[in-house]
Amino acid sequence: MKGQSLLTSCLFAVALTDAFTTHNFRPTVTLSRHGRAESTSRISTSPALYMSASPSPSSDDMNMKSSTPRNIFGRSSARFKSAIASSASMNFNNASNSKSHKSLLVTLFQKLMHLDEVGKWRMAAATFITSIFAFSPQLDKGLIKLWSWLKHDTTALLPRIFRHDHWEWVLAVWAFFFWIHGYWLVDRSIAKADAKGQTHRWKKYRLQDQYEGERHRRMQVRRLERGQDVEEEEKPPPTEQHKWNLGFWIFELPLYCLPLYIWDVMDPRRAPKIAAWGAPTALGVAKDVTSALLLYDLGFFVCHFLMHKIPFLYKYAHAKHHKTKEVRASDIVRLSFVEEIVDVGISIVALNTLKAHPISRSIYNVIITFLLTELHSGYAFPWTPQFVVPFGLATGSKGHHYHHRYGVHYYQKFFCHVDKLFGFVQKKDKSLKGFSVQ
Repeated sequence: MKGQSLLTSCLFAVALTDAFTTHNFRPTVTLSRHGRAESTSRISTSPALYMSASPSPSSDDMNMKSSTPRNIFGRSSARFKSAIASSASMNFNNASNSKSHKSLLVTLFQKLMHLDEVGKWRMAAATFITSIFAFSPQLDKGLIKLWSWLKHDTTALLPRIFRHDHWEWVLAVWAFFFWIHGYWLVDRSIAKADAKGQTHRWKKYRLQDQYEGERHRRMQVRRLERGQDVEEEEKPPPTEQHKWNLGFWIFELPLYCLPLYIWDVMDPRRAPKIAAWGAPTALGVAKDVTSALLLYDLGFFVCHFLMHKIPFLYKYAHAKHHKTKEVRASDIVRLSFVEEIVDVGISIVALNTLKAHPISRSIYNVIITFLLTELHSGYAFPWTPQFVVPFGLATGSKGHHYHHRYGVHYYQKFFCHVDKLFGFVQKKDKSLKGFSVQ
């Protein structure tokens, strides 16, 4: 039954992903040195020399679009409903359906092969989320055992650390260490490839290279328009990245840890609270984490907006964070003492307001430290929430890259519904400024 439930989850996820995925490939026109146009197909994030060219629809296409109801993702509503219905109405009770199981797996594999890079990650995320619902009874049983162990065991190291007052902020520090240095290894791998005259496969995701490559391309286009010769294989100049903010080990880390340490010593409170909690449920943990991220994001939007609009607050609280226009992962902790208190305080208030379970709080700390680090990483990988989350509800490194470069818009960290409501997003235009968020 577990295997059948997993298969159902996968098929349902494929149906969702097939309906929600938009492809990242588009036809382009490459400009040669003699001004000739050559039709190619490039990835939309590539900094290579190209110009977008959207083919004009034929009259038949227009008639088809007007006669067929379509959802906002460009797929027909009938196809979407059919895909969902076919995945949700599988009959696994009949043992004679073993052949149909194989055909379903073949169908699943074929659909996966037709998904683009972002689509595959969306499918993985949809499978994970639907599996939480499909396996919630089994997950709840596992959480009961885990909670009993964490709550009562007096010999193992992890339960004793979990019940300690320092647990949450120590976990956050180690999570930051892991995520930040993960991106440091990415930067180091690209730098080693550059030193050997090679192009690392992850370099195309680096936002600074995309920005500089697009600026170089537009310069070549202007030269062509003036009738000047352009070297077809001329590459953009190498990007110069600022140094890593290694000073956070000396300044920001003690400023973060010391107040929390003093608070824990003066007011030990974690063990009695844990004793009063029962075991969590899988859906309850998911609700706690999601709600806390939404509430934190809303609170940060208000404070962040005020820091930018009130000169005194910007100068003494937020200017340090905007020291550089290009960001790297370690810049997430480039904060003033006031901003650290505000940032951590909003997070604590969000968790306490929701009365989140201790396990939910631990998972929240691991997730939010990753999201904060990704926001400042300077990379736009296809598996990040800004691409995976549908409906354009999530922001990420691209929006925050724009915010640091121009100092306006994208005041939220993880979502963008409030930014969109007030118009604090860059309009998609043909300027270099607009390219930053496309």
